Amino acid sequence: MSTIISNRFQILLSQKEEQEQRHVSLLEVHNQTGINWRTLQSWSNNKVTRFDSPILIALCDYFNCNIEDLIQLKKDF
Repeated sequence: MSTIISNRFQILLSQKEEQEQRHVSLLEVHNQTGINWRTLQSWSNNKVTRFDSPILIALCDYFNCNIEDLIQLKKDF
């Protein structure tokens, strides 16, 4: 059995687009949060290997969500 941390960045971004009825680019997320664009690409592609507190806080603030809405533990049986 292995466990991985998965993120829901793309899901939250899609929900934000649906709520605001417009496209939200990674550049816009970068401009609003100050998070490095390459870091946002990693989040968007679910390739994050390091979960830094300032990034988690900024994304939770941006999406107005809790940390458990942003990342999840997934167990593979």
